[in-house]
Amino acid sequence: MIASAYASAGASVEHAAASSGLPQFESSVFGSQIFWTVVSFALLMMLLNKYVLPTIGNILDSRSNRIAEDLQKAEHARKEGERLLTNYQGQMVAARQVAAQTLEEARQDSLRMRDQALVELNQEMAKKKNAALVEIEQAKNRAMEEVRTVAVELSMQVAEKLIAKSLTAEDANLMVQEALSQINENQTRLH
Repeated sequence: MIASAYASAGASVEHAAASSGLPQFESSVFGSQIFWTVVSFALLMMLLNKYVLPTIGNILDSRSNRIAEDLQKAEHARKEGERLLTNYQGQMVAARQVAAQTLEEARQDSLRMRDQALVELNQEMAKKKNAALVEIEQAKNRAMEEVRTVAVELSMQVAEKLIAKSLTAEDANLMVQEALSQINENQTRLH
């Protein structure tokens, strides 16, 4: 039947094509064209519904699921990022506080060390001053002894020559002591 319809349609088409130039609008073949168009459309829709549309639906569903999962992951990542940012900001505040506290402790330690160094320096200077005063006093005493000894010897020599008699060391020492005490008294009066 299809073959005969197709053959008759072919003959009509040739005749109509020859007469009008547009065979698809020829009224003799118009009915068969509509029939075959409806049959072809129905077959195409059945094939699409059976094979193509379920595959496309599955692809769209899987994409939709993947997009939903990606959105959930992105939301989770955003929340995790916000949590990490808050945690980081808290750590930064704590680190700043620790740094400020460390700086203050270091400043306090340096002040304590400076004060301690000053105390130790003052003590050391006092010790050195006392040691120097002791040394000066000892040197003064040694010098005074040497001066006395020289003075005694000198006065003995002078006295021997003047008196022409020999003095004992005790007598000379006594004379020197008297002379030195008179000199000391004169110096204290002047000051």
